[in-house]
Amino acid sequence: MASIQIHSDDTQNITVLSNTFLDRFLPRANGEFLKVYLYLLRSCKSSGRELSLCSVADALNCTENDVLRALRYWENEGVLFLDTDETGAVTAISFGRRSPQKDPAPANKDTAHIQTPAAPARIEPTASEVSPDRMAELAQQEDFLEIVFSAQKHLGKLLTTTETRKLVFFYDELRFSADLIDYLIEYCVSRNHKSFHYIEKVALNWHTDGITTVNEAQKASEHYQKNYYEILKALGITTPPLEAQISFMKKWIEEWKFPMELILEACSRTVLNAAKPSLSYTDRILLRWKDQNAFTMEAVKGLDAAREKEAAARADRAKNKAPAQKRSQAGSFSQFHQRKYDYASLEQKLLNQ
Repeated sequence: MASIQIHSDDTQNITVLSNTFLDRFLPRANGEFLKVYLYLLRSCKSSGRELSLCSVADALNCTENDVLRALRYWENEGVLFLDTDETGAVTAISFGRRSPQKDPAPANKDTAHIQTPAAPARIEPTASEVSPDRMAELAQQEDFLEIVFSAQKHLGKLLTTTETRKLVFFYDELRFSADLIDYLIEYCVSRNHKSFHYIEKVALNWHTDGITTVNEAQKASEHYQKNYYEILKALGITTPPLEAQISFMKKWIEEWKFPMELILEACSRTVLNAAKPSLSYTDRILLRWKDQNAFTMEAVKGLDAAREKEAAARADRAKNKAPAQKRSQAGSFSQFHQRKYDYASLEQKLLNQ
């Protein structure tokens, strides 16, 4: 079994809960998760204590899966950190700091070992993993406080801890300025998207596109909006683009890299052939062109010519086959020997009788 060590920065032989934890995490946390957190925190103060997931589950009257779910929850909240080996097995749990990978601290009075019967799924870092120290540091910075205030103003609510960590992710990891984060949220809210999941997706797209200023973000937004409206207009749609429609169009433009000329051509064919023009019909046309590596008008015309040639060949084969079948069917009843009768002679014989 893999040995898991628990580390804490606090060297006193007492179990302490900070006011920050009580204010931020207590109201939202599941009761079972709280039990596991407190039990593990207490275990750091037990000299030479060795635990197993089974013993923790028995002590707390829950299942081993409940313990694992609690660990993942607190890791995601940034309250504790899990170290894992190359197989995904948890090797250490740290309160307040992340312990060095593959160099676990020796057992001491502040360390408890947990034996795990099986390796849980590997927990990947997420944007919400921000250390409490970093959160406390940013809480003193006027620049970041303005970001939080502006976000709350745009969203019309107080931010949750998870949402605040998303802002830290934009600020620290994506290196967005306060003005860019402010415009990011304003941009999403103006399009009726107040979900931080959506806001984060837009932020990651901007980061991938190398957008670092508000001016660049505005130009990109105007460019895409212009394309979206042009595409919808080609399909006869006059209403503002919906999220599902934007998803289609972003895929064609950003992921598949189709030029607007071909997208509009696909829209034109949709209008001519579909009973009711829809983006899903256009998507099937573009997917066929993508699979055949046709990303220019010349390549599409080549596919059209090949398809017309094939259709003409099929028509010729069907035309040549039809007369032969007709002749065969017509001769099937005339292949028997035909008899001739003298009906006047037969009638006279009947009268004589």
